[in-house]
Amino acid sequence: MSLSRRDLITASALLLAGPAGALRAADQGAAAGGKPIVLCWNENPYGPSPAARLAVSRAIADGCRYPDDDEVDALEGALAAHEKIDADSIVTGTGSGELLRALGLLYGRDGAEIICAAPTYEELPKYAALRGAALKPVPVDAQLRHDLPAMAGAVTERTRAIYLCNPNNPTGTALPAAAVRAFVAALPEHVVTIVDEAYMDFTVGQDLRSVADLVQGKRRVVVLRTFSKIHGMAGLRFGYAITRPDLAETLEDTRMTTPNIYAVRAARASLDDKAFLADTRRRILASRTRITTELGRLGLKFAEPQGNFVFFDTGMPLERFTSLMQARNILVGRLFPPFATWCRITIGTEPEVASFLTALRAVKAA
Repeated sequence: MSLSRRDLITASALLLAGPAGALRAADQGAAAGGKPIVLCWNENPYGPSPAARLAVSRAIADGCRYPDDDEVDALEGALAAHEKIDADSIVTGTGSGELLRALGLLYGRDGAEIICAAPTYEELPKYAALRGAALKPVPVDAQLRHDLPAMAGAVTERTRAIYLCNPNNPTGTALPAAAVRAFVAALPEHVVTIVDEAYMDFTVGQDLRSVADLVQGKRRVVVLRTFSKIHGMAGLRFGYAITRPDLAETLEDTRMTTPNIYAVRAARASLDDKAFLADTRRRILASRTRITTELGRLGLKFAEPQGNFVFFDTGMPLERFTSLMQARNILVGRLFPPFATWCRITIGTEPEVASFLTALRAVKAA
């Protein structure tokens, strides 16, 4: 495919225009081509940040190169400073998803037990099952949160790891840091606690914060973070784990790939773009409140959301709700058993949220 000079200039302008320019282009494309509004993957529509876009643009000429050790070390050092921990406790990956898979493979071997919530994010449990792990899913409680007492009661001497997705996906609920700390402290020393904090940047409330400092204690803890959510880099694939050095070395040896040059440079730039990150958070939280307010007005139950999505009861079989929304050109979340009438809706741009709420009112009134 050949590109004209005008095509190249237009592409470069869109890349560097920041979220407003990119979203205007997307809106125009949707209007012209009838593209559906995609609200089913928990993507952040406002990223990557302008600084990350510029870093990717400048890295294109170096696309034939691997990231050199110095820039990877610099990024790991910046992440360590951000987390207030030593760099030998940081393990980078091509998204936290790769590290979750590696942890599943690592701790699911030899028929070991892995305890997780039900429902929860499936990356780690699925890969643990591939190694023959005995999965022990524990249903969420009445508030759709991790049932920590029941999870603790499920531990046996065969339990090798416990997976806590906090905030949880798909329910969106979060556990206070104090509850997680007490839970970890009471576990047998042989159990590894894996805390997935992909959505921690969107939490609001007392003591809803990271427990990354636990990795410096005596217990075996791995905390995962990602650039796919608040940083808007889902397509670039970058994430990292925080854990004590001996576990970090083992995890590093288990991962399958390393981040590409665009992800490394974009992540370094995005980490410092604090104004953009703050504005993204503000927009998503405002839209989240807008959605829950309307759900309340319509009399639809929902779990307390702490991520960039809302899990709510549609009042009808999800298959029917999905079909009705698709007829209105909106793609919503899939089924998460046993919640046969519940839907996970990603928080999109302000215009996308407005379109979703208009469609929701129409579906509810039908």
